[in-house]
Amino acid sequence: MTRARAKRDSTSGAERRLRGRWAPLLGLALAAAHAVAAEPAEARPQITSGVTTGAAFTDVRADYGPRLAYQLGGRLDLLLLRESPRDMALGPYAEVTTAAFDTFEGGGGIAWLVPTGATAFVFSGGAFARTSRFGWEPGVAGTLFWGSRSYNFHSTYAVGVGLFAQGRYGLGEGKQGDAILGVQLDLEYLALPFVFAYEALTH
Repeated sequence: MTRARAKRDSTSGAERRLRGRWAPLLGLALAAAHAVAAEPAEARPQITSGVTTGAAFTDVRADYGPRLAYQLGGRLDLLLLRESPRDMALGPYAEVTTAAFDTFEGGGGIAWLVPTGATAFVFSGGAFARTSRFGWEPGVAGTLFWGSRSYNFHSTYAVGVGLFAQGRYGLGEGKQGDAILGVQLDLEYLALPFVFAYEALTH
């Protein structure tokens, strides 16, 4: 009886030591399985569209410049890699603009959003083509936007409104050099009066 009991005690002690040795590894394995099984955060693409308007100091490089002109345009961007309002984002943009309706310019490039609390900065750089009295000319542009750029958890459309400063440099014979200051208003805000009018007429 004594030998059998000692044997059982020795066996149970070995089992306890074995369980104690493998317990940390078992805990790590369970934690890893939980991390793999957890649902990853979704980076939802965010589209923003708006009207840009402001004052343009055009023809800065020309002999007859600079001159003050009214600027009007439109911008659309698609920002990626963002999962919350605190995240940065990167993506393409496209824009069209005119200075005093004397020119037509269209182009696009890359935009980089950097959140700063309740607001955000958007740095953009790209290329464009302009038609004027010199014909079609290429150019490069850089833009700094500061304002509200919300993150929409329920849709791919995000509202944006704020101030912007832009520089445009032409590479053609027109020697274009423009400095623009203005505001960007989201198209959703501009559409609200028409939506309210439609609702009033149909109800």
